[in-house]
This record gives sequence, C-alpha cells and structure tokens, in this order.
Amino acid sequence: RNDLNLGFRYTREKQERLQINGDTPTARTGDTVENNNRRNEAVSGFIQNRFIFKDVAITAGIRIEKIDYSRLNRLNNATGNTEITQVIPGIGITFNAFKNTTVFAGVHRGFAPPRTEDIISNTGGVIDLNAEKSWNYEIGVRTRPINGISVESTFFRTNYENQIVPASVAGGIGSVFTNGGKTLHQGVEVSARIDTSGIFKTSYNIYFQTNYTNLFDAKFQGVRLSSVSGFTNISVSGNRLPYAPKNILNASVGYAYQNFDIFVENNYIGSQFSDDLNTINPIANGQRGAIPSQIYWNATANYRVEKLKSVFFVTVKNLFDRTFIVDRSRGILPGSPRLLQA
Repeated sequence: RNDLNLGFRYTREKQERLQINGDTPTARTGDTVENNNRRNEAVSGFIQNRFIFKDVAITAGIRIEKIDYSRLNRLNNATGNTEITQVIPGIGITFNAFKNTTVFAGVHRGFAPPRTEDIISNTGGVIDLNAEKSWNYEIGVRTRPINGISVESTFFRTNYENQIVPASVAGGIGSVFTNGGKTLHQGVEVSARIDTSGIFKTSYNIYFQTNYTNLFDAKFQGVRLSSVSGFTNISVSGNRLPYAPKNILNASVGYAYQNFDIFVENNYIGSQFSDDLNTINPIANGQRGAIPSQIYWNATANYRVEKLKSVFFVTVKNLFDRTFIVDRSRGILPGSPRLLQA
C-alpha cells in the first residue's frame, strides 16, 4: 500500500524595526539608532510517499526551499538583498517488532535559514553567515509493556556542515550569531510515563513522567579558530559548543480525578559554556564564563468545565523564585523570576 502526499507553501513577511534609545530609564523619546524595513519571501514544495509492507513502513520525501531577503536602513538609505535555495531529502522506517513495540530509524537533511537581520547588515552588506545545514540520524524504540506504562528511547546523531552558534558581542564579530562550521552532536533521549489508573483500574490517576537527554558529544570539528577577539589564532577544534549542556532532565508527578488535574514539574539543565574557548571563570563584563547548572520547579492546576467548553487553570513557573544565569552574549542575563498565570 502507498500513501502519497505533496504540498506547496508561499510565505511573505514584512517587519518594521524602530529602536529609540533614551537617556534615562523613564525616557519616552531619545535618539533613533535603528529604523529598518525587513522583508523576506519564501517558496517551498514537498512530495512524500509512504510504502507499507505488513509490519514495516518506509517514508521517503523531498522538500525544496527558496528564500529571498531584503533590508532597507532608512537612516542611511542602505539596502541589501540576497537569497538561499536548498533541497532537503529524508527517509524514515518503522517496524512493529513485537506487540505494542515499535522500532524506528531515520536519516534526514536538516536546514535552518538565517534571519534577515543576521544575513544582511545595517549598511546593506551581505554577512558571511550561511544557512545551517546538517544530516540527522536516529534509531530508537518505543514500547508499552503493560497498560499504564510507556517507554521510549532514541539514539541521535547530528552532523552539521555549518552550525550557527551564539557569539559573544565582545568577540568583535558585529553579529550575535556566527558560522560554527562543522560540528557534531550525538546523544541519547529517554522518556517514560506511568499512569496508575491504567495499572490498577482506578477512577483517579496518579502519574509520573520524565524526559532525559544526555548530549555526550557537542563539539567543533575540522579546522576551526576562535571567534573571540584577541584569541582568533587559537584552535577550538574538539571544544564543546557554547550553550550545549550535557544533561537535561524534566520530571513531573501529578494527580487527576474527573475534571481536575494538578501536577508539579522539575526542570534540570546542566552546566554549559558560553564561548568557543570553553572559558570557566567569568570575565569582568560577564560576556564569557561558564553558566552553572540550574533547577527550576513549576506547578499547574487545571479544572475543565464541560458546559462552558473551557479549562480554568493556575500556573506558577519558577515556584521558588530562584535566580540563575541563562545567557552571557551581551553580559549576564538572569532567568525569569517567579511567574503566576491564571
């Protein structure tokens, strides 16, 4: 049996960017430092076919993307234009090996185009920032051994031909992003969920859910020199990529009964580097240095009203109002404080 899908999409975006810098925190006017008109048009088409042979399904497809960029700086009348075209193939396979168990694998081309402001400068020049391209591989298994328990595990490997990575403004690049060149990401993802209602056939449900990622490799490959000013003759090949923590864990426990549901969630993000030199000790302006690991707690309660076709909710993010560093590109940027939504 065959399932054929094809499609076409046209997207046009226009952005008016106006930035005025005031002299005081309460200023309502000041100096105009940026007045931009940014446009892009994207045309894409794809064709995909799924071949099904008993317990095996193979899906193969291809997509073509073409993007045109333009930018006008009204302060100096500088204009710039450029375009990107990319062919993106992929293939995946699934095999229902046993009852309630599926083995899957895939190879796909990755493509992420840069933004208009990242590829065209304020003076109209085209910045040497290529599209992010990669080959992505995965193989894994998902299973439901008994009612109420589900587990999924995946090994993934991503070979970037050119990864766009954050760059410190102190690096003297003039852009917040830079070509990372060849990089390698590989690791393991594991997720699991337990529902007591499925196991014990109760009217209420106590559930546990976890998602864990171990990114044991995230490094520069090939010939690569540092983009940090003053260190541009230093090789960073083999260094860990900025903003790529090795361990990420999300775990939650909840209780659900009829229309009521409440859960508490824990998020752990491992330590990470903020520059390609893998600097550990922070420098004076805060734009380089390690970002320590962090743990956040969130809580949510939901109540569904069928007659109103509505859900009333209360959510608290960063429950204990902890402060952590989340970014150093322009200096130390703290994470969000406690946030209550209802």
